[in-house]
Amino acid sequence: MTSKRPTRFSIALALLLLSPFSHSDNINVAVAANFKQTLEKLKRSFEKNTQHKINIISASTGQLVQQISQHAPFDMLLAANTAHPQRLWQQIYEQRKLTLDALAVYAKGRLVFYSNLTLPPSQTLDDILNDNRYARLSIANPKLAPYGLAAKQTLICLKQKTWLDKIIIGQNVAQAFQFIDSQSVDGGFVALSQVLNKDQTRIRYIDTQCHDDINQTALRLNNKPATLAFMTFLQSDAARIIIKKNGYHLPNK
Repeated sequence: MTSKRPTRFSIALALLLLSPFSHSDNINVAVAANFKQTLEKLKRSFEKNTQHKINIISASTGQLVQQISQHAPFDMLLAANTAHPQRLWQQIYEQRKLTLDALAVYAKGRLVFYSNLTLPPSQTLDDILNDNRYARLSIANPKLAPYGLAAKQTLICLKQKTWLDKIIIGQNVAQAFQFIDSQSVDGGFVALSQVLNKDQTRIRYIDTQCHDDINQTALRLNNKPATLAFMTFLQSDAARIIIKKNGYHLPNK
């Protein structure tokens, strides 16, 4: 019988857990709203295989960064872009003794249009946005949420002028989705991960050339063993399988 070779994740975790400084700990993970459901699945796997526990705090990336800047007790940030965590790292890396490996892209997001109506295959996004049946459309706040910024960039790319009077802005992409799902609006721009289990005839994929890449980046905010262990797990094959199944592309290793 052949034995299974240990993965890099299992070796790294074993070293962390065997360390004399290692102990069971709770960590607070601040996560962009689009990734909350996926994080809940990652949390179950992580907690099953380590001594540590995760508390999840979710909001828009911009809101979470503001809270961290105001000394919120978070151990890790899972942002929906790269710019926010990079700027935050530059502000805190000396004080918190963080090295550059405290930053890592963990997923590549995908923007979609989600409708309360069935979308004929021949109907383009331009057609949808000019359709009188779509009186109200939701997007996340472009100033705070990377998916909201991607949606705004897409509308500008399409040279749409009618959308300004239709837009309802949610605090984050989770609220933008809630507006659609509750039928408070007729459609809107959300993350693919939010609509994987929905009727696919109501989804239109967005041309990625119309907006900046959504490179979702993790920032480890301290050097606690539990935080180090979760950062290692987040880049493991086990975590990448979960992330991919939940509607994200994977960064190159």
